[in-house]
Amino acid sequence: MNAVPIWLIGLLLVVVLPALVVAAQVGLRRVWPALREGDHNEVAGFIIAVVGVIYAVLLGFVVIVSWENFAEAEDVVGQEASALRTMYRDSVAFPPLVREQIHADVRDYAAAAVEDEWPAMARGEPGSPETARVLDETSEHLAALVTTTQDELLYKGIEADRFNDLVSARSARLDFVDQGVPAVLWVALIVGAAVTIGFTMIFGLRSALLHTIMTGSLTALIGVLLVVALALDHPFAGDVSVHPAPLERVLVDFGRPPA
Repeated sequence: MNAVPIWLIGLLLVVVLPALVVAAQVGLRRVWPALREGDHNEVAGFIIAVVGVIYAVLLGFVVIVSWENFAEAEDVVGQEASALRTMYRDSVAFPPLVREQIHADVRDYAAAAVEDEWPAMARGEPGSPETARVLDETSEHLAALVTTTQDELLYKGIEADRFNDLVSARSARLDFVDQGVPAVLWVALIVGAAVTIGFTMIFGLRSALLHTIMTGSLTALIGVLLVVALALDHPFAGDVSVHPAPLERVLVDFGRPPA
């Protein structure tokens, strides 16, 4: 679904689907004239109330979980950029040549993440070889640091800690590539929507206009929430996705604009 534009999904679920439901309801009222009398409303109303509550809880749960995963992914990217900034600034304790190597490693990593890894994640791939290569080289450079003073030894430990934070943040970010709402929940959402809308369609009302407004509005509302859940389902793919802005700011602030 991430390959489909979000505006098209919204059009289908918020406009086309309610229109089809309303058309089906009009046909149902013509085929079943007794429906408008509402003799079955006592039973149908009770069932609608129960089904509606169950479906509202399920749909709300999926939307909230999707949003929390999206926000968590954004937070992880911020942590990743923060680790890079700390590595860059704490390198001040080292000699110029060592300091420039750390600066270059920070810029190379941010550039590889923005230019290679983000497009790879959008395609559903768990990372990019270029970013992994830069990370390995940075690890080797930090391990090879020669310290001659107590301050340099202290800052080498700090740089190692920030590098570990960077690795952890990247690993957590890549974990979100494969995460999403399980297929069984999507099946439950579709079935629940069909049942909820279906019971609304057979609820007896004398006014065809009022019945149409009620059914169309409910279907559109369910469609809107489904669009939100779909848009946020995979944080790094689709039209609504986590942007690498924190890493791009690292490149801008430290002398290498993003491509």
